[in-house]
Amino acid sequence: MNYVKISFRSLILRWRQYISLFFVCALGTGISLSSLFLINGMLNALSNKAKIYYGGDLQFLGGNRNLEFPDSREFIQKISALFPADAVVSPRFDFDAATSAFYYEGVGVRQRIIKGIDFSREQELFSKFNYIEGSAAEMAETNGVLLSEGIARMLEVSCGDSITFMLMTAHGYTNTVQLIVKGIFQDSSVFGLYTSYVDIGFLRSAFSAPEFFANRIGIFFPETGVKKSAVPKYQKLLETQFTMYRLVDDKYEFYNELLGGKLESPTYALIPLDANMEELRIVIDAMKIITAFVIITLILIIVVGISSTYRVIVMKRINEIGIYKAIGMERTSVIMLLLSETAILLAAGCACGLGLCAAICLTIQKFTFAFIPAFDIFLTDGHIIPLPDPAGTAALFAIVIVTTVSAVMFSVWKAIKITPVQALGITE
Repeated sequence: MNYVKISFRSLILRWRQYISLFFVCALGTGISLSSLFLINGMLNALSNKAKIYYGGDLQFLGGNRNLEFPDSREFIQKISALFPADAVVSPRFDFDAATSAFYYEGVGVRQRIIKGIDFSREQELFSKFNYIEGSAAEMAETNGVLLSEGIARMLEVSCGDSITFMLMTAHGYTNTVQLIVKGIFQDSSVFGLYTSYVDIGFLRSAFSAPEFFANRIGIFFPETGVKKSAVPKYQKLLETQFTMYRLVDDKYEFYNELLGGKLESPTYALIPLDANMEELRIVIDAMKIITAFVIITLILIIVVGISSTYRVIVMKRINEIGIYKAIGMERTSVIMLLLSETAILLAAGCACGLGLCAAICLTIQKFTFAFIPAFDIFLTDGHIIPLPDPAGTAALFAIVIVTTVSAVMFSVWKAIKITPVQALGITE
């Protein structure tokens, strides 16, 4: 028996009875999926900003009671041999700029941190920045600087302008050097507003640091990123070459022991991106919990709404069920027929919900949210860019269809238990 064909015809004939169920399913799945895609997009923007800030997917750092690599070349050579060929292993020099400042035409602005970057290695990573002017394309081995939009606005500078960078050197002297603004990026978050980027060689020279000095080594996977399950494998490989600290969920566990002089010999740590963002963990977890709550609530509304309404519809069709059984249709066939109607209704609702999700996401993507204070950390060029989740979509559809059909099954099973005579004797 072609249950799908018969069920489809039944739905067309009784569309007035089922239209409300269809809209409940479409709206529920549409809003659920759009919530999932939007949150994914916001967290993806956060991850991309964090990768630029921290130097990639993983950080390798450590030393002897301090975070430093007096000569980073040997470390980079050994680390590169342990990671895939496409992994970018790059030295970084994070300079504490608490006592430093930029000056332009009498206006001074203090910085939080100046990051020395090997732009010849990290060109692809910095191509993902949200530039409003210029780029990092010509930053390598120059006195160029990348400024945030907020700092550029305070200094009233644009690309091509020359600013003065005043800093305290490693020997305690005050030094001033000239920087050329090569790029201005849009980021007012904790990562970007008071963070600027210069060539690592230039910063070493200005600070009077050794020629190959670094205090961070970033590891970036351009194509695939790094799965959480792969981190322990890389930790074990690094343990064959270095004295490694255990993997941590919070980098400050390592910092406290290393900087507090509790480690007797030079010790190093592999810090995943999540461990670097522990300060934001509460915010990220809250976003995920709220999204899960919204999705679960909407699924419950779909299941309860459709199953309770379908119970009424089944009771109104009790005479029809009696006719099916009177002409010799087995219980299993009647169940399959009624459940096929539910499955088709849910499948159509989910498909329409996916279309509604696309409409919602495209509409929200057109609006700028850069005016919201501190919200820029979740934005790409000032916009929320939704990130589709095929696995999450399939899981959501499966949960909606399976749970709703299971709930409807109770009403159908109760209805088919009566005999044909009893069914035909019932009047609506």
